[in-house]
Amino acid sequence: MSRVDRTHLQVLRLLKEKQGNFVSGTSVASRLRMSRTSVWKHIQNLRALGYDIISHPKEGYNLREIPDLLIPEEIVPHLETAWLARTYCHYRQIGSTNDEALLLAAQGAEHGTVVVAEEQTKGRGRLQRSWFSPARYGIYLSLILRSPLPILEAPQSAMVTALALVKVLHENYGIEASIKWPNDVLVAGKKLAGILADMQSDQDYTRFIVIGMGINANHRERDLREPFRYPATSLAMELGTPVKRQDLLLHFIHRFETEYEHFLKNGFGAMLPEFEKASAILGKQLRIQSGREEISGRALGFTPEGALRLLKGDGNEEVIWVGDVLRVEGSYDTSLSLQR
Repeated sequence: MSRVDRTHLQVLRLLKEKQGNFVSGTSVASRLRMSRTSVWKHIQNLRALGYDIISHPKEGYNLREIPDLLIPEEIVPHLETAWLARTYCHYRQIGSTNDEALLLAAQGAEHGTVVVAEEQTKGRGRLQRSWFSPARYGIYLSLILRSPLPILEAPQSAMVTALALVKVLHENYGIEASIKWPNDVLVAGKKLAGILADMQSDQDYTRFIVIGMGINANHRERDLREPFRYPATSLAMELGTPVKRQDLLLHFIHRFETEYEHFLKNGFGAMLPEFEKASAILGKQLRIQSGREEISGRALGFTPEGALRLLKGDGNEEVIWVGDVLRVEGSYDTSLSLQR
């Protein structure tokens, strides 16, 4: 795990000011009031993180390239949030960001803590399904939220997360995305992101909620050819060009804080029209696995609490609080493929 170091950032900032040109070690040492040996140590640490820095005995240091890594050095200085990601934990490789966030939350990690990994070896989605998490292609993150919510309202946090990402894709990338209740974000019917909510609670209220998300950012078509549970896509595939993951993460962090504060202040009911507008299943015939029961019907909408309203074949309406959409009318039958 890595956390940001203020002096580290100051050295990096000076190199970025003259990126592509040499900066003398003497001038860096003078401006930051440190020894040239300390400057050299910081340079070595930056190189270890992936920064392409060349050195010249007389001219100093030249920052030639910045790595597209989600390291604190590239995220924390650009945060414009009041509370989200003010504690930022980054890992090169981890089993699961949600598992780590749950552990940190149990140890008292503060509200808004973000856990990010370049790669997950045991990434997971809902119902313990695995999540394909190769190094440097996606964004794998978990958010620790300590706002006490009634237990029945806790799942709404995941729906708010999905809505925040849909808005980022539209506003920042011109991509029209939709939400497959309760936790998938789709583009053109293909899965681009999945969301997972874990929580610890007392009898009536949550102690903390951990929201996990996996976003397919720069996956290529050949990376997603496996028989996943649902056809998959990535932002790069939709745009036809790779994206800067640092920008995508920052866009999401900023948008999520705004949407979550709106949710806490006004309730999910106030966001319901936007959520229904973004729905991938509204008005369509569905087949849903709810517990041990399989239910079919037409999606009428959602309750202010986030439950699905389903019109069954017998003309009766049923409210489904927890379920897994197996099939959407005219779409890929997910029950016939391997899980993702």
